[in-house]
Amino acid sequence: MLDAGNETLKILHMTTHLNTGGITTYLLTLIKEQTKAGHEVSLWGSEGSCAEAFRACSAKVIADVPRCKSELSPWLWGQFPKLVSFLRENSVQVVHTHTRVTQVLAAAATPFAKVPYLSTSHMFYKRRLGRRLFPCWGRVVIAISQTMRDGLMSIFGEKNLPPVQVVRNGIDVGALRARIARVDREAVRREYGYQKKHLVVLALSRLIPVKGTNIAIGAFAIARKQFPDMKLLIAGDGDANYIVKLKDQVANLGLQDEVRFLGNVTETEKPFKAADIFVAPYLWPEAFGLSILEAMVAGLPVIGSDSGGISELLDHGERGLLFEEANVPALARCLTDYVRSPEQRSEMGRAAALAALDYSAKTMSDQILKIYGDVLGEKR
Repeated sequence: MLDAGNETLKILHMTTHLNTGGITTYLLTLIKEQTKAGHEVSLWGSEGSCAEAFRACSAKVIADVPRCKSELSPWLWGQFPKLVSFLRENSVQVVHTHTRVTQVLAAAATPFAKVPYLSTSHMFYKRRLGRRLFPCWGRVVIAISQTMRDGLMSIFGEKNLPPVQVVRNGIDVGALRARIARVDREAVRREYGYQKKHLVVLALSRLIPVKGTNIAIGAFAIARKQFPDMKLLIAGDGDANYIVKLKDQVANLGLQDEVRFLGNVTETEKPFKAADIFVAPYLWPEAFGLSILEAMVAGLPVIGSDSGGISELLDHGERGLLFEEANVPALARCLTDYVRSPEQRSEMGRAAALAALDYSAKTMSDQILKIYGDVLGEKR
């Protein structure tokens, strides 16, 4: 076995795009740790709003590639010669893929450069025909939670998968906590138009249907009838049509003055510092939930759907309240329970902040580097 922790590696990460999202956040965290450890890291992905952040942490960014959603796209296969040339010319030692299309492209290209590849599974893939015919998982699959690993085994079956290893998502807890500490809470709340009496509920995610922001709006409308000093802060960008529907929903409920849309937020410490409660009403079974972990680092009391990795992250209700997925009245009851009990909010916030310490970026990076070492040791 190669000791990847003590040898400088040349690593290529591959993703679909470099815009805001859970995979991008994961990659930025991981690449910062890997470059800090002295490894030479490159990133392959279509140009996006976060590309400069990767360049700032010394990653070599190959962003002049088209964004492809299908593994059959001719635009994707047009990149095949370029990828093979990059692997050879830069003496890449290991390729780490993060989306289905990059898994397929890597599966085709890496044999020509004699480079092993592996993948991280960030979501619960469906067992489609293409996946059955061309699995393209690589030497190892990294599951970002135990829930993710269990889901892969249930969907595909152990015999149809390479070794699946759990490496829980991590973030730079100290850095995020320091950024949050530097924000003046009263100043940022004034900036957002809030007074001291207001209790702010934050929903921060990509604004796409599976994140269930419409569920949060519906529950907020119910809870606010009992507690009119509540406000809803929605942060994130996403599907333009869905965002129009959300704003129409707010208007139809007559809540334009009570719900604020921040749009894309790069300084997430500001809404975290302004908020009193965090909601994650996701409809798709989340494998993990990075924004939930960030809210835990901020010490916010969390409410999440009782599905996927959210329940695991919130320790089945010990670190935050859980409600039945898509159940608007149940989420409204969780909101009113928190409003009625400042003590419960404080207790859950403390439990979440303490638990967040177990999800460090360095631990995640060290475990992944060990997997690289195992894969390279097999190759040798």
